[in-house]
Amino acid sequence: MNKLILPSLLFTLLFSCQSPQKEFTSFQDDVDFLRQYVDDLTVLKRGEALMAVSPSWQGRVFTTSLDGENGRSLGYYNQKLFKAGKADQQLSKAGGESRMWFGPEVGDFSIFFPPNVEQVGENMKVSADLDTLKFNTDETSNKQVVASNDMVIENAYGTSFTIHASRSIELFDVKTIEKNLGIQLQNGNKKSVGFETNTIIKNTGSTTWSKDTGLLPIWILGCFHPSENQWAIVPTNSTELDTVTNYFTDQTGRVMIKKGVAFYKVDAGYLNKMGLPQKHIRPIMGSYSPEMNLLNIVVYSFDSDPNLLYVNSEWGKENNYDGDVMNIFNGEINLPLDRDWPFYEFESFSAAKELQPGEELQHKQSVYHFEGSKEELNPIAEQLLGVSLFDAPFN
Repeated sequence: MNKLILPSLLFTLLFSCQSPQKEFTSFQDDVDFLRQYVDDLTVLKRGEALMAVSPSWQGRVFTTSLDGENGRSLGYYNQKLFKAGKADQQLSKAGGESRMWFGPEVGDFSIFFPPNVEQVGENMKVSADLDTLKFNTDETSNKQVVASNDMVIENAYGTSFTIHASRSIELFDVKTIEKNLGIQLQNGNKKSVGFETNTIIKNTGSTTWSKDTGLLPIWILGCFHPSENQWAIVPTNSTELDTVTNYFTDQTGRVMIKKGVAFYKVDAGYLNKMGLPQKHIRPIMGSYSPEMNLLNIVVYSFDSDPNLLYVNSEWGKENNYDGDVMNIFNGEINLPLDRDWPFYEFESFSAAKELQPGEELQHKQSVYHFEGSKEELNPIAEQLLGVSLFDAPFN
């Protein structure tokens, strides 16, 4: 393993999540656990759809349920860190179904390395405000939470970004899910839960951000349960797509590309990561688990303007602004190699912009879960992702 890849794998541990269990954990069990450590854990409710969110933990969605308190808990978080009493001082390691981050990970303008140090794993250092800063609650109701605070983020070039960061989280009802996605859920036995996060950062400093000294895009990530036969589904705008960005390890047997759709295995059985650059993007991705009878859909804001910049977080690349718009990470459990990363992750980036003082950057990401038989879920997959759940690799 080369010197560039190893630290990136070590950094992935910052997003590590609790180990999988043979039997699923209920939403209420996770809520009971989290309330021992998270003072403001708030449960939003729309019928049987539930969401556990903490305003102070930087507007973090810990988990959701589509079947009430006793339904499956759909988001991962790092239980071991909480039990060790370290979670509130290491927010970067807390996990959850949706959380705010910034990029890039590596390169001249990385926000994870101090200036003038070699970019290897042992030199990585999370900005203090990302790891310890709690947010203030601006608004809370039975369907929405808004939280914000002022932050200072520094990059490897020595640039200091003074920002006001805000996170708005809304839990949708069934009618809103149907309207947003243009689907019908009322007929049949399908269950659903959906929410949107809207993250905004404002340049509160006195100078305009410059691509020559680094920019600060919004990076939204979320941990989800893997299963042995689960595949992520990533539609693109090109039927001639023949490759995806490969991170860390060989993708043989882990990636299939059919008619412009990339399939990526998310079983937490092999450490890897894939991505797509701007030219291939349709701002939607998903996954299907036959074991859980679960279809997941993620939609994010995206501007197709080819002049926009996306930061590069691929280790070993020289161009700072030809990066991916989306990524999917697949973890693994390999105790001899000290890896206990049993989750997969949906990730999306905003563009990186040269904000003037007072200007804002915004990025939205919505997550939807649907539970039902393959026959019930297939119309949703066909309509939104352009694939049939009755075709390979699902059978």
